[in-house]
Amino acid sequence: MLQIHNLSISFGSVDVLKKISLDLAAGEILAVTGANGAGKSTLLKSIKGEITPSEGKITIEQGIDPLLVNQEIADFHGTVKEYLLGAKKELFDIYEKLGSSVNDPMTYAELINEFHNVGGFEFEAKISSFLNEFGINVDNLDFPYMNFSHGQKRILSLVRGVLSGSNLFLLDEPTNHLDIEMTLRLEEIITSLSERGVGVIVVSHDRRFIDRVAHKTIYLKRGEAIGVRGGYSGMLAHLKSDFLSRQKKSEEISKKIRQLELDATRRKSWSDSREASKRFASDKGHEGHMAAKLARRALAVQKRTERLIGELECEKPFVEKPVTVRIPKYGVPNRKMVMVEGLSFSYEENEVIREASVNIDTSDRVGLIGPNGSGKTTLMKCLVGILEPSSGRMYRNESVNWMYIPQNVAELFERGTPYEEIADLGLEETAVRSHLANIGLKGEKAFSEIKKMSYGELMRLALLKSLLSKVEFIFMDEPTNHLDIESLEVLDRLLNDFAGGFFFISHDRQFIAEHGEKILTIEEGMLKSFEYSEEIDIDAFDRTKEILADSYDESNFRRSAKTFLHNSEEED
Repeated sequence: MLQIHNLSISFGSVDVLKKISLDLAAGEILAVTGANGAGKSTLLKSIKGEITPSEGKITIEQGIDPLLVNQEIADFHGTVKEYLLGAKKELFDIYEKLGSSVNDPMTYAELINEFHNVGGFEFEAKISSFLNEFGINVDNLDFPYMNFSHGQKRILSLVRGVLSGSNLFLLDEPTNHLDIEMTLRLEEIITSLSERGVGVIVVSHDRRFIDRVAHKTIYLKRGEAIGVRGGYSGMLAHLKSDFLSRQKKSEEISKKIRQLELDATRRKSWSDSREASKRFASDKGHEGHMAAKLARRALAVQKRTERLIGELECEKPFVEKPVTVRIPKYGVPNRKMVMVEGLSFSYEENEVIREASVNIDTSDRVGLIGPNGSGKTTLMKCLVGILEPSSGRMYRNESVNWMYIPQNVAELFERGTPYEEIADLGLEETAVRSHLANIGLKGEKAFSEIKKMSYGELMRLALLKSLLSKVEFIFMDEPTNHLDIESLEVLDRLLNDFAGGFFFISHDRQFIAEHGEKILTIEEGMLKSFEYSEEIDIDAFDRTKEILADSYDESNFRRSAKTFLHNSEEED
C-alpha cells in the first residue's frame, strides 16, 4: 500500500527527517510518536503530497488517495449532511444547487433526478448507516455541524473519510481534546477501519492509545526513526535494550581506546629514554643511529595508534544520558487539605455540580475523570477558591502550602524567563541552571521568553517551581494536555519524586493509572468514587473502569523501562 525509502526533508539548514524508511500494508495501523518538533506532522504531510521531500521516494499504491485529518478541525457552517456529502464532490455540488432552486420547480425536479441517478439517495442511506455504526446518533441529518463537540467532529471527519472511499488514513493527534469515552470510541473506529483493509498512520502522544491500536510503532528522534512491532510498551522495551546495548559497546570501545593510549604513552616514554641515553653513550654514532631508528618506529606506531583510535571513535555508538530529575527531598506531614459537604454550583439556571462531598488529605493522590463538559474544571475552581459554590460547606486548609496549575499554565508566571522564575526562589546561579537542565531547559533555553515556550516546557517549569517552593499539595487541571511523549515521562518522574499529594483532572488513561491512587468521577453533576461500586452506575462506567484497570497493569511495566526516553546530551 505504502513504501517510503530513505526519505529526507530539510527546511533551510535544519534536517527534520533523515533517511526514513517504512512500509504499510493494507489493514495495518502504524503509530508515530516522538518529541514535539521531531517531524511527525511533516512525515504525514509528505505522504499526502503537501511537502516535497529533499531526498528519497514515497510510493503509494495506484488508486489510493491518502486522507489527512489534521490536529485542528476546520470550521464548517453547514449541516451534518452537507459536511458528509462533501466526501463526494459531485453529490455535494448537486445538493448545493438543490438548495438554491427550491423556487424553481422544473430545475429542482431535474436536479432531484440527477441526484438520484448518481446515487445520492443511496449515499444518504450510507451516511446514516455509518453514523450509527460509529456511535453518532443523529435523528436529523440537517442538524448543524457546529453544534457537535470536538470529539464528535473528529469522528465525523473519519466518517467522511470512509465515505470518500480512501484506503489510507493519516491521523494527526486524533485523541487531542477527547475524553476517555470518546477516545475508546475512536479506538473502536480505527480498529474497524483496519479490519476493512484501510491502512492507518496515526501520530499520537497517548501512550495507552498507541498500545491498544498500533500494529507497529516508530519513534522519531533527531530526525531518525526507530521502529518496533507493537505499541508504546514494545517501544519502551526496545529503547531499554538498545540503550543497554549501546552503553555496553561504548564502554568496550572506550576501554580499548584507553589501552591504546596507554600503550602509546609507554612507547613514547621508552623512546624518549633511549634518546636521552645516547647523550651519555661512549659510541655516540651507533647509539644515535639506534635512537633515530627507534624514534621513527615509535612515530609510525603512534600514527597507527591514532588511526586505530579514530576508527574506534567512529564505531562508538551515540549514548544519551537518561533524564535525571533531582529535586531536594523534604517531608510533608499528612494534614487535611480540603473538606467539602453538599457543594453545588450553577451557571444561571444550569446546575453543574450537585451535592458534592469529598475529603482530601495532603498525602492523597486523587484523579477526577468524566466526559467533557461534565463540570470537572468547575469543581476544581470551587476547591481552590476561584469560584464561589452556590450552596454547601467547604473548608480549605490555608496553613498548607498548596499550588493550583490551571490549563492555561502560562498565567502562573510573572517573570520573563525560566531562569528568572527559579532564581526568584533564592537559589544560586549554578543550582538554578542545574534544576532547569534537569527538566530539559538547559543552555539558552533557560533564558528563552516564557511566552514563546511550548506547553510541555511550561508544565515542567510549573512543577519544578512548585517542588522547589516545597509545596505540600498541587491542584492540576489537565496537566497532560498538549504534552509530547518525552514531556509526559518527565512529568511522571517529577510527580513520582514529589513528597506531597495532588488532585488532578485528566483524560490520559496511562497518567491516571500511574498517579491516581483514588479516582473520582462526575456523572450528571454528581461526584462519585470508584472506591464504592454500589454508588456507581455500572452500565455507564464499566468500560472506563476496565480500561483503567488495564492501564494500571501497563504502568507497572513502564516504571521499570521509562528511563530510556532521553535528553540529547552525549555520555562522557
